[in-house]
Amino acid sequence: MRAFAAIFKTGWQYLWRNPVSVSVLIGFPIVLIWILGNALSAYISPDTSLDPAPVAVVADENGNLARFLQSEEISRFFDLTFTDMAEAETLVRDGAVCAAVVEDAATGGVSVLRSSTGGLLTQLTLSVIDGYQQIGLAAILSGREIDPAQFAAINVTDAPLNKRIPNATDYYAVTMLVLILFYTGMNGMELFNKGLLGDTGNRIRLTPTPKPVLVGGLLASSTVTSFVQGMVTFIFSAVVYRVYWGDRLLLVLAALFAVVLLSQSVCIFLLLLCRAQGTAVAVSQVLIWTMAFVSKSYSKISFGSLDRIFQYSPNAMAHTVIFGAVYGGNEQKMALCLALLFGASGALFIGAFLLGRRKLL
Repeated sequence: MRAFAAIFKTGWQYLWRNPVSVSVLIGFPIVLIWILGNALSAYISPDTSLDPAPVAVVADENGNLARFLQSEEISRFFDLTFTDMAEAETLVRDGAVCAAVVEDAATGGVSVLRSSTGGLLTQLTLSVIDGYQQIGLAAILSGREIDPAQFAAINVTDAPLNKRIPNATDYYAVTMLVLILFYTGMNGMELFNKGLLGDTGNRIRLTPTPKPVLVGGLLASSTVTSFVQGMVTFIFSAVVYRVYWGDRLLLVLAALFAVVLLSQSVCIFLLLLCRAQGTAVAVSQVLIWTMAFVSKSYSKISFGSLDRIFQYSPNAMAHTVIFGAVYGGNEQKMALCLALLFGASGALFIGAFLLGRRKLL
């Protein structure tokens, strides 16, 4: 136990060894949230001084899009005119409105006709409509069943307006936090490289310290450090930007911890597999962005039949659990995704152990 504590302390001090490391570990997520908040504040702040944007709407006046645009939070930004398609096109062409929002009655998809002279008000309209579509995406990620072919035409039907639904800040805070936590796996890449493959690791392995204690101590220090970094983002987003994390915080934190464990297991597995830190970092970078891309966190691209598989990508499963815990979702699917996240970590740790026995121990 003393050996484990000593290795944990050494790893912790190594990761927090200088002000630059601390600023990166703590400052990076804070800066990202600051950028996010400022990018969205122009149209989510109750103190905005923007004049209402004149917008034509071609949609069912009793439908979800109309209810969204006329809600208390959104309506103050717009001077809405409900009309038909022909009139909307005329209003846009003549510059009477900055944009026309058109809802496809058959699919629920939403498009925006922009005025070339709309400027900031047109961008405001586009941003709000993008937020409307992201709400639908968040509903899907929370576990509501929907045909993957409909991803390109998301509507708010899947998240009833009489219940709490995520706004744009809530949505991006979750997706960014998950991405940040996957990136924290690389915090320990240098630590594992030094403590397992480098001179320090060679010296430790010459002592009576059991090899599992060495690996476990390094892993624990890196995991705790990464989780602390994630909690800074979590608390900062809740306190400063009022991100809603719901009342099932233990389940949300369990999902975030599962992401941290998976990021660490990927890190140590790739390092032992490649036996070169530079190569392992490059492979992990590609893997992290690929997982984010196929999870539809930052795009609405349809992959056809593969979407049924990609819903079980690590990022997508983490989103399913978190959005489900916060806004309500399919409990069985949430449990399955959480189990798969922990199971994937376990499988990678076993693989890393086998690689370590062959290459190191």
